[in-house]
Amino acid sequence: MMRATGAVAALALMLALASGQAAAQGFNMSEGNDNPIQVYADDGIEWVSEANRVVARGNAKAIRGNVTVNADTLTAYYRQGPSGNEIWRLDADGNVTITTPTETATGYKGTYDLDKAIFVLRGTPAKLVTPTDVVTAKDTLEYWEADHMAVARGDAYASSNNEKSIKADVLTTHFKDKDGTGTGAKPGAKPAAKPAVKSKAGGDKDGGSLELQRADAYGHVVLTTPQEVVTGDRGDYNVETGIATVTGSVKLTRDGNELNGGFAHVNLNTGISKLFGAAPGGKGETRAHGTFTPDKQDPDKRKAVFQGAGPSKGDADVDAEDKASKDGRR
Repeated sequence: MMRATGAVAALALMLALASGQAAAQGFNMSEGNDNPIQVYADDGIEWVSEANRVVARGNAKAIRGNVTVNADTLTAYYRQGPSGNEIWRLDADGNVTITTPTETATGYKGTYDLDKAIFVLRGTPAKLVTPTDVVTAKDTLEYWEADHMAVARGDAYASSNNEKSIKADVLTTHFKDKDGTGTGAKPGAKPAAKPAVKSKAGGDKDGGSLELQRADAYGHVVLTTPQEVVTGDRGDYNVETGIATVTGSVKLTRDGNELNGGFAHVNLNTGISKLFGAAPGGKGETRAHGTFTPDKQDPDKRKAVFQGAGPSKGDADVDAEDKASKDGRR
């Protein structure tokens, strides 16, 4: 066992070279990243060689390329690889933060499996933040690097541009790079030119940030838009098309009015929603029904739709006299 102490202790463990892929955008501590992992700690690093483990304590930090993992304590597990020692797993405890120049994921405990290219965070809630989107979960938040996919479990929530959100027991959110790659990129398609991304510290960095593309929701689904709230058992939201569908025991509420059915088709771009008794091709009740709440204002306080002046009393008297005069001349 070897222990390094001091104000700042540092250790670099070289990973085996990757296959030569270009590094993916977003979180990519595993996939296509040829950089070594550097580990830092304020309160020292303990190297337990017989257990193939390195423990960093006190503002611990692991850095690989543009990805940084911070925690109170970091434990790195390593093995012998073709090019020397290679870290295959990182365990993080306390105030965990995983950052890139444009994304941040937080929790109180986390595991980063570099073999599987997956990290899992626990928190109250665990949170993933991109320049345009937020995903949170009370139980666990998983991020799958190769698929650009996050799985949020337990009161899961996803919001795009703070205007539209979807909640459920479990949410599977799919992202793409703003350069056009990710789960939505067509096979063989050439990625667009990478835009300049403004880093938090200022200045531009090359590369694309993650952008929410699609969300699939399971259990106690709540879709919220500026116009309405739609609840159901299962749902999906395509951010690119602006189309969301909700199935199951669907309730659509807008301006105090309520519609019920088995399938809702919501266009978040146009604000037009359609409700059906069942999903296309489905069985069961085929009719949708609704309850509309009238305006219950005090009748005396309602604004008049039209108002105008009536004839004056003097005008009425003159009209009566003219009539009597005409009758006398007949």
